[in-house]
Amino acid sequence: MQSWLYLHFPTLQLDALFSEQASLPLAIVESKRFKIVQCNDMAREQGVQVGMGLGSASTMCHQLQIHPYDKKVEHTTLHNIAQWLYMVTSDICLFPPQGILLKVTNMLSLYGGLDAYWQRVTKHLAQLQLNYYYSSGFSPFSAMALSKANAALLTLEKEPHLKVIEPFPLAATELDSKMVEKLQRVGIDTLKELLEIPITELARRFDIDLVNYVGKLMGQFKHPIDFYHPPEQFESYQELLFDIENIQWLEKPLIKLLTKLEWFLTLRNQVGYELELVLQQRDQEDASVRFYSASGDYLAVRWMTLCQLTMEALQLNAPVQGLTLRLIRSGELESTSADLFRGFQGAQTELDLIGLLQAKLGKSKVRKVAHSRDPRPDKATLLCDPTLPMSMIEASQRLRPNIVLPTPEPLQEKVSIIQGPERFVTGWWDGDEMTRDYFIARSDQGRWLWLFRNQDQQWFVHGLFC
Repeated sequence: MQSWLYLHFPTLQLDALFSEQASLPLAIVESKRFKIVQCNDMAREQGVQVGMGLGSASTMCHQLQIHPYDKKVEHTTLHNIAQWLYMVTSDICLFPPQGILLKVTNMLSLYGGLDAYWQRVTKHLAQLQLNYYYSSGFSPFSAMALSKANAALLTLEKEPHLKVIEPFPLAATELDSKMVEKLQRVGIDTLKELLEIPITELARRFDIDLVNYVGKLMGQFKHPIDFYHPPEQFESYQELLFDIENIQWLEKPLIKLLTKLEWFLTLRNQVGYELELVLQQRDQEDASVRFYSASGDYLAVRWMTLCQLTMEALQLNAPVQGLTLRLIRSGELESTSADLFRGFQGAQTELDLIGLLQAKLGKSKVRKVAHSRDPRPDKATLLCDPTLPMSMIEASQRLRPNIVLPTPEPLQEKVSIIQGPERFVTGWWDGDEMTRDYFIARSDQGRWLWLFRNQDQQWFVHGLFC
């Protein structure tokens, strides 16, 4: 026999968007019928109930704050919950807009029993701070009905489930309202009365949908389930409760998006190298900003530091109404180990430092100096991407100055030639030809200079020895 566990989130939109406003009476209203579909504890304490009309609720609570019901918000939140649960359990099925079904059977051997499995799931769910009902069941429909009734039943046996579920009214099942009315007209009001009728009699007196429901409820018919698979690309939207004009106020909703990104990367054992944050602005085109991590990170805290540094220079042209975070570039998480005999080398690596500098100054402003194989002194080094590995070049046996001037300066002091000449005749391949004789000299002031003489017998200072 298969075992299932159903999670029902009765206040999903309220918890997802307004959990931080628990001190205010809040309610979610269905726009078509103006009925209360969700309300928080503060509203209930003042007499507001689910199913109550908006007028009656406003009379009961003058400070009641209402928001329209949005099915998309719950659908998105449900996917986020499934992605989070995927870290501790494998077989997950979504029942939008407020339900998640877990197949327990295959997880019992991993966790050593139902109690240990449920303890792991609840501990994981606690970090989301969502209200939910739960119950196990011997079939998906039985777990669903028990959970929505907040039965909180946890057992692998079928009899305890039947004992609790049989007194349920038909309205508490997944049957549509027309079928419930049809059954009530013939005196069938509870599940027990429905289950006492043989399947053959149900098939003769009612349509096939009722037969299929009873068969699936009792586990007699196979119940096809489409299991959840985590998405391959990360993109998450965060709606803001009010327009934001201060860039620092974006940090709080941004950390929520980064936390979702952390879940996404953790599931895949990956790190992110580049993110894009799209700002939905009022009466303006969407603006975007990119964040980079040279070393690659998955932790939300580390990404938040890079984001804060990058956004310091960001100016908002219009109030922001929503945020969309996308993962642009990612890679596998590489395991690294420190040298046991080198001891503690510090918590910040070279790539970590590069990432902080890029976030603070801009990616285009941070470069690494690398050797080139060009023999011309002016082009002996070049600027390149700081994250690229540098190829090793054998050290030259010839003396070279510590400081090379960006532009050679005319020699204007008396010097004594110590070493030279060293002739450079090069650059014919790209049109920047050079013919010079280089010398090492010491000035009367005691400075050691790197000089050259061109073909016109003019002398220049090109470097300093320190």
